[in-house]
Amino acid sequence: MEATREIYWNDVGGPFMYVLAIAAVACFAWGVWRHVQLWRLGGPEARLDRIPERLQGLLTEIISWPRHRRRSFPAVVHLLIFYGFLAQLVATSLLSLQDWSGVHLLHGPFYLGYSLVSDVFGLLAIVGLCLALWRRLVLRPSHLHSAIDDWVSLGLLLLLFLQGFALEGCRIAVTELSQQPELARWSPGGWVVATLIEDWGASRIRAIHGTLWWVHAVTAFGFIGYWSHAKLGHVFYGPLNVLLRDLDGSGKLSHPDIEAVLDSDPDALEHLGVARIDRFSWKQLLDLDACVNCGRCEEVCPAHLSGVALSPRKLIQDLKGQLHETGPALLDLSSSGEDAASEPPDVAPVVAGPSEQGAAGAVLEEELWGCRTCGACQAECPVYVEHIPKIVDMRRNLVMTESRMGEETQKFLKNIEDRMHPWLGTPHDREAWFADLDIKVLGRGDTAEYLFWVGCTGALVDRNIEVTRAMVRVLQAADVDFAVLGAEESCTGDPARRVGEELSFQTCAKTNVETFERYAVKKIITTCPHCFNSFKNEYPDFDGRYEIIHHSQLIAELVRAGRLRLRKELHALTYHDPCYLGRHNEVYDEPREVLEGLSEPGGFEDMQRSRSRALCCGSGGGYAWMDDKPQHRINRMRLEDVRSCGAGTTAVSCPFCMQMFDEAVAATDPDGGIRVADIAELVAENLEETA
Repeated sequence: MEATREIYWNDVGGPFMYVLAIAAVACFAWGVWRHVQLWRLGGPEARLDRIPERLQGLLTEIISWPRHRRRSFPAVVHLLIFYGFLAQLVATSLLSLQDWSGVHLLHGPFYLGYSLVSDVFGLLAIVGLCLALWRRLVLRPSHLHSAIDDWVSLGLLLLLFLQGFALEGCRIAVTELSQQPELARWSPGGWVVATLIEDWGASRIRAIHGTLWWVHAVTAFGFIGYWSHAKLGHVFYGPLNVLLRDLDGSGKLSHPDIEAVLDSDPDALEHLGVARIDRFSWKQLLDLDACVNCGRCEEVCPAHLSGVALSPRKLIQDLKGQLHETGPALLDLSSSGEDAASEPPDVAPVVAGPSEQGAAGAVLEEELWGCRTCGACQAECPVYVEHIPKIVDMRRNLVMTESRMGEETQKFLKNIEDRMHPWLGTPHDREAWFADLDIKVLGRGDTAEYLFWVGCTGALVDRNIEVTRAMVRVLQAADVDFAVLGAEESCTGDPARRVGEELSFQTCAKTNVETFERYAVKKIITTCPHCFNSFKNEYPDFDGRYEIIHHSQLIAELVRAGRLRLRKELHALTYHDPCYLGRHNEVYDEPREVLEGLSEPGGFEDMQRSRSRALCCGSGGGYAWMDDKPQHRINRMRLEDVRSCGAGTTAVSCPFCMQMFDEAVAATDPDGGIRVADIAELVAENLEETA
């Protein structure tokens, strides 16, 4: 007898099943439509371009799960549930296709393979669901926050799989166990159930099967209707968010054309940034629904780890709660034809001020100001939620519209506006550091292949002036043709943009682009990752397109070319990845290439938290000039990472990281057990003399 199965062997089903199916699909579709309507409240954002690149990225995520695999246990749990559920979905679809089309698909060897694969993956899904419940009930990691929806979703899925095996066991007990025992074993899960109940008698099993079949149908269709409304909706919204992710990298923020806005409406500056949930873009609102509340961002956020109020997970969830609470009122406002710019009294602002602490879903100011814009949250998120753009957009409104910022922030912004640098009280000017050096200066009629962009900190802060002078020695040793701008150099505007002062940033950017154009600058070297990021990712919006080279990249290139020869004498050496060089721009290998070239065999060792998972030094997002007095200072937490790997020397490649490490060493290691040095300093100290 050919291997196959009868679909309605127990005379169940009927028209009512189709009524349930239609109702379930309608409820599911209504949930999706409602979400889409909420996303459409947001403003425009170009995320439908570069489709082949987007599809390739989505396929890579689905197949290899690169971000999930960073945590092996949760990755295995998700893998078992996802592919187990997917296999059951395919199996049920094939069964339905045979029923509706009349084409006999499930027979012979194909049916045997179908039965085995379906059962094995179903059993694996049950294992995955049990592990997921065990993780939430027993392990309970601090970053994992459980809500009723989590228990309902996991419980429904587990119930569906258990019901499925119970139904299969009933079918096998009546139709296969005695008639075709060799066929029954191709469905191992159902076969086990069948052997347990075979003594109950065929008529009793048929009755149980009939009742259980309808219970299963109601459960399954109820699950389908619930699906798009629940957290499980991330099965759809998550991949959609991955597909529509930012392809330009996390180092670039949105570029509001302030000049055009002010030309059309002089009062429009009052509405820059985000004050209300519908002021976000549609993609930013999609982000909120894609978030699965897994807490991975919270687990790696340096501000959260230091005891600051900020939790990137909570911030996104609070905004999501406000979207679903106030979104319907905004939809009604829009559908009624009223002015969308009006402020309905029942719609709370996204940022709660002192008198609005109880506003539903509102983000507190201290949460916004806790962010270092380091990108750890975004690099960790499995569905590519973009936290930083939302935080900066809300900061823009606070700073430019409401002037709600700390005194320290006001001071350094005022200094940028008045002096084109953020360092209030510095005794230096931009030319003092090279007064005794023979260096070309573009404003004095000199020309050069490279502009060496020194940056505010490299020119005006004593410790970083040492780094700048060391880099000059390296460039001169390699006979690199370079020049500086001297007094014509000004702030890139990066600190202003990160705290929300977009107008100051754009003023700085336009000033610098004009300067570069005047001197026909094509190639720029910089020791500052923040300047590197601005020039590389954000200045193209102002027609500033250059070849941008971080000094660690150039040094590595010069060593490879034989223009620099290094002594390999260092030991107990480690490296701290700057956020704006590493995570935001993925420059990881060149600094390590240089440091390994300076080290004895085995003399260089990475910290446990390194590369894309490196802990921030704590100075980003304007915090080189601010202090929120956290419970644990981030820079001192990072210094503990250095101690843990046994390093005696920490190499850095960012002026702000240098400052933060120096402070941490001075506060916790005053005897000088750990040395902090820039890559340029280590190279300059270990150059081989040429004949």
